[in-house]
Amino acid sequence: MVGISTVNDVPRARAEYAARMQDDSQLRTDLTAANKVISELRADNQANRTHIRFIAGMFDVLAETNPALAAMWQNVRPTINPDPTPEEQADLEQRSVHHSAEIFDDINLNN
Repeated sequence: MVGISTVNDVPRARAEYAARMQDDSQLRTDLTAANKVISELRADNQANRTHIRFIAGMFDVLAETNPALAAMWQNVRPTINPDPTPEEQADLEQRSVHHSAEIFDDINLNN
């Protein structure tokens, strides 16, 4: 008898299907929550970029009146990139991780 299952297989198949559907439902719920967090982080990121631009503008004004600050600010200003490309962002994150590891090593927290 090809293709005919026993009566005992039907409840097991239904239980497996129900478990799969529950897993799919949980994944959809998790994905929706993750997407919400991502959109909130993007909004926060945009707000932070606006603040950074504002602060950079303030330092530009301060640097015009203080030659010592102007020299230091001239070195720092190019490193402020409010809209990095994905490659630049990856490089910034990699340098940040490396720099953090160095700091932790310096204060002996990475042992």
